[in-house]
Amino acid sequence: MINKIKLNLVVFSALVFVSGCAMQDEVAEVSGTVYEEFMACQAGPDYTSDNMTNMIAEWQMLIKEVEALTGAWGYVPAVETNSSGDTIWWELQWSSQDAADAAWAQWSSNEDAAKWEDKYSSVLDCDGEARGSFDVAYTNSSTFGELGDNGYFYSEVYQCSYNEGSAKDSAMDFLPLYEGALDEGYAGTAFQAGNYYQQGNEDSFLWVNFTNSKDSMDKASAAFAATTRDKMFPIFSEFATCEESPDLYHGWTLYWSDTKDFMPTFPSS
Repeated sequence: MINKIKLNLVVFSALVFVSGCAMQDEVAEVSGTVYEEFMACQAGPDYTSDNMTNMIAEWQMLIKEVEALTGAWGYVPAVETNSSGDTIWWELQWSSQDAADAAWAQWSSNEDAAKWEDKYSSVLDCDGEARGSFDVAYTNSSTFGELGDNGYFYSEVYQCSYNEGSAKDSAMDFLPLYEGALDEGYAGTAFQAGNYYQQGNEDSFLWVNFTNSKDSMDKASAAFAATTRDKMFPIFSEFATCEESPDLYHGWTLYWSDTKDFMPTFPSS
């Protein structure tokens, strides 16, 4: 079993929190941020389950000695209304930004890597040069269960903006309080939340919810409405406002450094 969250990633139109004293005993520990990157990708004419499996298997062979890479995940649109259209996203998690830069420099000069990119460009074409840099904070990954053996997860991505006078620190302070307000209603969903802070963007951040299936996301949303929203919304709304409708994605673990022989199972259609 592999959790979406790595080192420590409901409708969110109304997130938030109960006053400090009442929550003191429920505050969870959320570690600092980890460094991650996103590449925008487009499916090509040869984008099939078999070709993706071969592509990822060969990529894993190319990066097996890259100790700085701790995880990778792919996001495929689950609906046609996502803000980025039909873009597929490739997420990379690194031990540090410096280590990531060094690994990319090696990749750029690797002839086998260039051959791999050319071979599979008609399957999935990704823009590594324009990759985005993020500092990411997560709630605990194992509280409400694990992902399945196929590596699949379902995610909601909310675009959130800071209210006037607020910034990243407010969101970072809020996340462990939010985690402490979650209860047994989320059990079995593998629910986890992540805040993605893009470097150079001081105005907004992404709130992402993860579960092990669409049904589990519906269950988590029901639990949020029943027991979490009234506690959390008043606090969250003091520092941020999010879009009402999230982008929705089917996701797969592509690589996990603790289980290097793992391969995702992609759907046949």
